[in-house]
Order: sequence, then C-alpha cells, then structure tokens
Amino acid sequence: MHGAPRFDDWSTRWHPLARAAGIAPDERLILALSGGADSVLLLHWIAAARPLVDLLAVHVDHGLRGAESDGDARFVAELCRSLDVPLRVLRAELDPEGGNLEARARAERYRLLTREARRTRRRTVLTGHHADDALETLLLRWVRGSELAGLRGPRPELLWTAGEGEPPLEPVRVVRPLLAFRREEVRALLAARGLAWREDSSNADPRFLRSRVRHQLLPMVREQAGPEVVEELRAFGRAVEELEDRLARATAHLAWRPAPHAAVSRTERERTLGGVLERGPLMELARPLARRVLWRLLTEGTGQSPSRALQEKVLDDLARGRCTRHALGGGWILALRARELLLLPPRSVATAGDGGQLALPFPAPDRSPASAQPLELAVPGSITLEDGRRITAEIAESTPDAPVARGLEVELDARGLPLHLHVRWPRPGDRFRALGAPGSRPLVRFLADRGIPREERARIPLVLEGTEILWVAGIEPCDRRRLGHATRRRLRLVLHP
Repeated sequence: MHGAPRFDDWSTRWHPLARAAGIAPDERLILALSGGADSVLLLHWIAAARPLVDLLAVHVDHGLRGAESDGDARFVAELCRSLDVPLRVLRAELDPEGGNLEARARAERYRLLTREARRTRRRTVLTGHHADDALETLLLRWVRGSELAGLRGPRPELLWTAGEGEPPLEPVRVVRPLLAFRREEVRALLAARGLAWREDSSNADPRFLRSRVRHQLLPMVREQAGPEVVEELRAFGRAVEELEDRLARATAHLAWRPAPHAAVSRTERERTLGGVLERGPLMELARPLARRVLWRLLTEGTGQSPSRALQEKVLDDLARGRCTRHALGGGWILALRARELLLLPPRSVATAGDGGQLALPFPAPDRSPASAQPLELAVPGSITLEDGRRITAEIAESTPDAPVARGLEVELDARGLPLHLHVRWPRPGDRFRALGAPGSRPLVRFLADRGIPREERARIPLVLEGTEILWVAGIEPCDRRRLGHATRRRLRLVLHP
C-alpha cells in the first residue's frame, strides 16, 4: 500500500462524473448541501471545475436538531461564501411527533429541492449519496424485504414529479454522482486536504430505520443467537471498515484526467469526455484492489458498470504488459497503451440536458470528414469549422526578441504568403514535414507518434498553402516556414475552442 494520496487536480474531477451521470457541461444545477462529507466533497469538486459550472447550493433545514441544525446552516453558509457559490436555505415544516418521520422528512426535502429547481429553471438536483457500508446496507435492505435485485444499491438517478396530493408537475432529475465512492473514500479525500464537514447526530436517532438496524437489530441478534454471533458480525464490519479505509487512502487519488489530444480534436464542451490514467499506479496494486479501482474508474467514466469478465480481461492484459483495446458498453473504448490507459467516448452520446444528441468531433460511420471540401482562410481572416471551433490568421511584424508561440497558437514566416490559405481534415496519403524534421512522412504516422488515437485523427484540422500542410493545428508547424533571422513578417495562426 502507498502512503497518503497525492493531491490530484480537483478542477478535473467533476466533469467526468457529470458525463457519467448524463449531465451536460452547461447544465444549470442545484446541489443539496447538507454539510455532510459527501455533499461537501461534491461542492468542492464542482466549485473547482473548469470550465465553470452554473451551480446553486440549497440547504434544507428540517429544524429537528435544535442548535445542531443551526450550526449546520452556519457551516454551509460560510463554506459557500468561501467558494463563491450562491446558497439558498429552505426551512422544512415537520411535526416531530407524527408517524414515519424519516419518510416524511425525505419527502419534504425533495419537495423543497424540486420546487426550488423549478423556480430557478433548473432541471437537475444533485445529492451526495455514496455507497454505504456493505454489512449495514445488506442488513437494512434485508429488514425492508428487498429481493436480490434490490441489493444492488441506490439508483444513480430518479425523476421527482410531485408530492402526495400535489398536481403533476414537470419532473426534476435527482442525480447521485458519488455512488461509485465509498464513505471512507469521500472522507479520505476531504481529510487529505484538511477540509471540514458536519456529522449528523440523527444517524443515532431511533426514529430512523437505519439507526434501528444499527442500534436495535444487532443487539437483538446478540440476545437471540449469543454474543459471539454479533461479535463476529461486528468483527467483519470492522474488517470491512479497515479495508475500506486502506483502499480509500491508496486509491482515492486515482482519477481520469483530460486527454492531452482533446484540445486539438474536440470542442471545449467535449474535452472532458473519457480521459487518460497512468498505467503504472494501477499495475502496482494487488489484483483485487486493482479490480475494485478499475470498476470505479470505468463506472465513473462511462456511467455503466463493467462486467466481471471484462474487468478480468483488462487486468490480464495489464499484468502481461499488453497494448490492446477493449469495447465497453455504449460504444466506449478502453485503450491500453504502454504508459497509460485511454478512455475514448462513443461517436455520439445522449445529452440528458435537452434530450437530443451531443455530436462528438468524430466522423459518423456514413460520413467521412476527409471528403469535405476545404474551407478558404483569408489572411487576415477566420473560418468556423463544422464542429464550432474557429481558426484565425493574422499578420504581425517581427521583432528579434518576439516569442515564438506554440500549441493552439503558432507563428510562421509570412514571406511570399498568398492571400488565401485552406483548411481541411486529414485525407489518406497526406504527408507532412514537421518542424526540424529531415523530410516528410505520412501524416498518419506523425499523428500516431504524437499519441493521437486513431478514432480522433480525422478531426485534427490542417492549414494548407496550396497542397503543403503548413500547420497540423494545435500540434506542429511545418519546417519550410520556420522563423529565422530574415523573418520580417509573421503569420499567426490560432485554433480557438
């Protein structure tokens, strides 16, 4: 096992979770912020997300715990102020003496959350539910008489229409993005950064079923079957908790990060689809732990749980050092590379925000970008690609100490440059002489060596002067127009997301 987890970049954590939950990148969201560890972690991740997310935090005060409830409200207010997240506090009116308080409190909480969602024209409410302790959850659902299928865990989302006695209203999605995480993983991530959360004393309140399972069912089992039975169950529970704590500390930091090539092959909205993960840290784990982490990563990345057979195949390939590909559900692809795992999205993915399709920058099976006509790029001027990205061209006077831009912006020698360039997608047979290269080579080989997966090579824009590729946009300029001491005028090309 490793020691304390490395700090991962929290700005990259929310968007893969959102994609897995079917939440559009520009969707306006409500977060049910109780102050507990799970909702606090979600708040930190969403507040840190880049691009920014339109988020409203809503705290429902049930008023059932007196000063403790007031303390929760003050805590979330201060937390939201520190993160610059707007907060609305709603008060639930409940009779504490009435029957089935647990169910009534839940219903009133969702009624207030969905009412606020409709009032603010938001269609998705996020809650911080995470995977529960295995023993306690199993006993809880056994008490409730769950069938085998009911033991699979809470649903990742539900549609909330109206409360009892209310007229039907437009449904609001209630989404639980953290279901792939265990309680100790959530707390380990917060504790590693010294971040606080609130504990709810109602977890020990006998009015609630979960509390009765914990504080009444287990004592009754001991009375009826002898103290050793319950002690064995508790020993098992402690072992699970200890294991979860160790697993959390060892693996909570393993997460998808945006693929470097996404900046040049996708729009800004699509960059967080899939991602990359270093192969080494996953291969260092014992197989049972690696299987567990792989399940979480694939579930988080694709929104679908992988089969046990698929997990075993991937783990076998990792153990044998293979570089191969695995087809996942929904058209996703997991590519095992020499140094990393690459999760590639399908050609089209349903967007929950508007019920339509989010067109990815990959060619549809019946339409090849290579066949599209080149676009004319005036110098100076700009063109818009079919996926919404833009390329601009301008002329700048050169100075001896002017910096040479690279990446999404490049500068080339403009001597003898024609008034118009052309932009198109790669075609079979293209050749390219990169900056500093001794000669030209097939473009497909160049892109492969730069780590661009074959599914995305067709959407790398090319800027051409006649038949010569001047710039593989966002990746590399050509050698012939490299800047030199004699350069007086520069051609500046920029790929805009």
